[in-house]
This record gives sequence, C-alpha cells and structure tokens, in this order.
Amino acid sequence: MEIKDLLWYSVLGGITGAYLISLWGMGAAKQHNVTKHSRLMIITCTIVGIWLVAYVTKQFMFGRDHFPGTAEHYWQVYIPVLTIHVSLAVTTIGLGAYNLYTGLTRLSMGTGVGAMVSGVTRHRFLGKLLLGSFSGTLITAYMVYALLFHWSAIHG
Repeated sequence: MEIKDLLWYSVLGGITGAYLISLWGMGAAKQHNVTKHSRLMIITCTIVGIWLVAYVTKQFMFGRDHFPGTAEHYWQVYIPVLTIHVSLAVTTIGLGAYNLYTGLTRLSMGTGVGAMVSGVTRHRFLGKLLLGSFSGTLITAYMVYALLFHWSAIHG
C-alpha cells in the first residue's frame, strides 16, 4: 500500500471517527449529561482540527487527485458532488467553531441542566444543523473518494 493510499484511508477514518464521537456526544446531551457532552465534543473538535491539518498537509505533499472520467462526467458528476462537499465542509467547520465557542463560554456557567439556561435554544438548534451538515460532509467525502478512485471500475 502506498503512503498516498494510507493517507486517504486515514482521512476518511479520522473524519468518520470524529463523526461517531459527535453522535455519542449528542446522545450525552439528550441525557442532560453536560460534562460528558462537553468532553466528547471537545474530543471531536480536536480530532477534526488534527484531521484538517493532516488533510491540508496531504494536499500540499501530493497535490490534488485527478478525476479519471471523461470531461463530461467531470463537469456533470464530479464537480457538483465536490462543490456540495466543500460547501457542507465549510458550513460544518463554521457551525462547529461557533458551537464550540458558545459551549465553552456562555453555557459553562454551572453544572447539569442549569448550565444550559444561557443560550441553550440557539446552541441546540445550531447543534442539530451541525449534525446535518457533518452528516452531509461525511457522505459526500465518501462519494468524492469513490469518484476519484473507483470511477474507472464502475465505468471502465
């Protein structure tokens, strides 16, 4: 296995792991376990931050991977999927940063459910949007991977 392939698997595995931990954190929030929710979301954000640095490093080291299909498929299939993926990823990072900030500052006054009185409605609402955008980012990441590395096998 080449290092480039190993990095791709690490990218997909890392972001999938962060997603699963965020689901665990959402479950803790639903159970009003604010301490566990906070810890899991900080872990998720840390993994995503490390992942982002690793992904950018991979891009600089190896460059962009090229879509192996025809020019028509490139514009009609790959570019729309990639555009949606990038849009969702940027949205996810923005919502995640904002919700992390509000979780660490405004909502950390106290313990348990009492900690959630200040700004809980917005934090909860944006958390649900964040989960949706993170889900879409993950799904489209796997789609981009499949288009880049398995298109030839599908349309060979």
